[in-house]
Amino acid sequence: MLHYIGDSAKRIDRIAYTENGVNRVKEDIKILGAMGIAQKMGSEIDNSCLVSLTASNNGTTYGIPENEQINDWNIDQQQLSSNDFVVLYDLDIAQRQHIPVCDATTIAFLKHRNINLLRNATLRKTEKPKLIPIVSMNDLRANGATVSKAISWERTATDFLRDLSYGICQELLAKFPVFVVLLETDGMLVRQNDILTLYFTPAKAEGDTGSLENEGIRNAICTQIVKQIATEEYEFSKVLPNAIGVQALPNLDQLEAPESWSILNEVCGRDRLELIEAAKRIVINGEKEILDAVPSCQYGGLQTVDRMEIENYRAIVNLMQNYAKDKDNRPLSLAVFGFPGSGKSFGIKQIAKTLGGFEIFVFNLSQFTKLSELEVSFQEIRDASIKGERLPLVFFDEFDSSFNGEALGWLKYFLAPMQDGVFMEDGRERQLGRAIFVFAGGTSTSFHNFIRSEQELFKKVKGPDFISRLKGYLNIQGPNPVNQEDKAYIIRRAMLLRSMIGRSAKQLLDSNQKVNIDENILYALLTTETYRHGARSLEFFISMSPLLGEKKWYSSLLPPRSQMDIHVDAEEFMSKVSVLGMCKELAKMSHEMYLEAELAKSPNKDLQAVTHWKNLNETYQKSNISQIQFHIERFIDSNIAIRQKTLPNKEFVFNDEDLLELSKAEHDRWYKERIRDGWVYGDKRDNSRKVHNNLVPWEQLSKEDKQKDTDVILRIPLLFNKIGLELYYR
Repeated sequence: MLHYIGDSAKRIDRIAYTENGVNRVKEDIKILGAMGIAQKMGSEIDNSCLVSLTASNNGTTYGIPENEQINDWNIDQQQLSSNDFVVLYDLDIAQRQHIPVCDATTIAFLKHRNINLLRNATLRKTEKPKLIPIVSMNDLRANGATVSKAISWERTATDFLRDLSYGICQELLAKFPVFVVLLETDGMLVRQNDILTLYFTPAKAEGDTGSLENEGIRNAICTQIVKQIATEEYEFSKVLPNAIGVQALPNLDQLEAPESWSILNEVCGRDRLELIEAAKRIVINGEKEILDAVPSCQYGGLQTVDRMEIENYRAIVNLMQNYAKDKDNRPLSLAVFGFPGSGKSFGIKQIAKTLGGFEIFVFNLSQFTKLSELEVSFQEIRDASIKGERLPLVFFDEFDSSFNGEALGWLKYFLAPMQDGVFMEDGRERQLGRAIFVFAGGTSTSFHNFIRSEQELFKKVKGPDFISRLKGYLNIQGPNPVNQEDKAYIIRRAMLLRSMIGRSAKQLLDSNQKVNIDENILYALLTTETYRHGARSLEFFISMSPLLGEKKWYSSLLPPRSQMDIHVDAEEFMSKVSVLGMCKELAKMSHEMYLEAELAKSPNKDLQAVTHWKNLNETYQKSNISQIQFHIERFIDSNIAIRQKTLPNKEFVFNDEDLLELSKAEHDRWYKERIRDGWVYGDKRDNSRKVHNNLVPWEQLSKEDKQKDTDVILRIPLLFNKIGLELYYR
């Protein structure tokens, strides 16, 4: 049974309207707080519990009439049983002294001033939690929680994990087995059964769709929470108004690098092969394949699911929005870096298009030969600023180029415009006016690469002074891996490729909007090591392949190798085109080698896997193929590559560290494959019941079973030798 205590209110909004030319006012009455939830739950409302609150139209309560007396919260113990639920609702109309404790489960919706009552709340060890706090992250922040807002869902979640371990959240919430933290109307964090889960609206940031300052919205969400807890369904994905992604959070001590933890990797997989399979689905089925499950952001034609890009873009958007609102007469200075063709200016332009109110200027400093050309540019910006119709958004492309033979020679000429909003013209100081400067790097691929320029030279050309005037910077990731830890680049490639096909090769889309592309080409496009000119090189494959009138992209339609070599390593790319077919052949050869070795050890062995390839169950065939493909992809992490055989008797030897890591990876691959297929651990192997004694961590394997995984790795160089190829360390 449900009982309702705490604050309740009758909110009266006066709405003006016109009827038959006469101005009228009508009253819109809403019941809020505990009685508001009772009303929504179909319970009888106790009018004696209602306090009349004055309110603004957005639902923010301002106070209570002077003659109303505010009492402390109390519960009538005699009316309650241990199976009951008490809804305690706080409208923040007074500072309370305690949270009443009873035999029933209290669902406590607390606000800013009264959140601190959780510190001293009494907990009893019972099977069911007796106190479930429901609070907003904004109120936790107001009480000192150091949790970021609206940068990325991952950043908010990992910040909260830290604070729950040794911050204000640890003091207020850590002792409760069940709690809910609301992230405005776009997400929430729920702890239940020792698992902390993030519920989030994938395409939004915290606060995008509504605020809990609107008491009507808060009341509606809290009602849904009561329904889930009181019915013991705990389906919290039904609580928020928008489509929800769900991600269980790891423990803080399980995160090697919280700053790079990504829901994208959790959903698509951490292994390269899993990422490749996810990327294939994105290209073929469209971005929706992933957008419903992972955080994303979109500004015009720009869309990304990469955590670092999301955080960078949102930070830049916040800076641009705040500058557009304030009255600072000095320019806002930003910098953007990335590899050639990564789309440095595209992203900022799409943001400007989405926000509106900007006039775009582009000046390429590498084409300027005289200082007077820069002065003319400043004059154009000044004229647009004085006109005041739209805010100038000015791109200084290749700002890091040389001038008059001096590396980074342009930097010193921007110091006064950036700092004071002035420039020199014919020896006279001129006011520049309001503008946003975007400095796009031409030679520096990242901000850190830029500031790590040769230090003495950097100081000489006023590099530190230039950096001190920047308000923000953006590193564009692009379709190439940024570093060895960057696994998400394959997903970025997939989204770029799908978008490009949709724009430039629509004939490849069938009636269901699926892309018709040869699996070998798709594999090569996604996995080739580097696109030499970034996104432009990826686009080259579409524009230079003779696809006009074609309904499917076959390997025979690829551009000539001589043209291809401008944009990728053509030999490597074409070897990728043949990898899938090669994997099938190598898998067959590998299985026959395994079969020969096993039967030599035990001629009467009765295992399904010990069967010739042509008679082998399809599940085992696929397992063998994925095994080879998995390790070909893993070789990249060990700096191992494939090439035509150079010497007939040359043998490849793995170094000890790589052999151990690859052996562990093989066991991990096999383990995950079996778990996905429904196998379970058992002391004795039983194929018919899908029970296997080796479904344990690598460390628990016997020496003999570890050697089986190592033998898989050692067979691979022999297989390549048989088809005229060899492995080598790069």
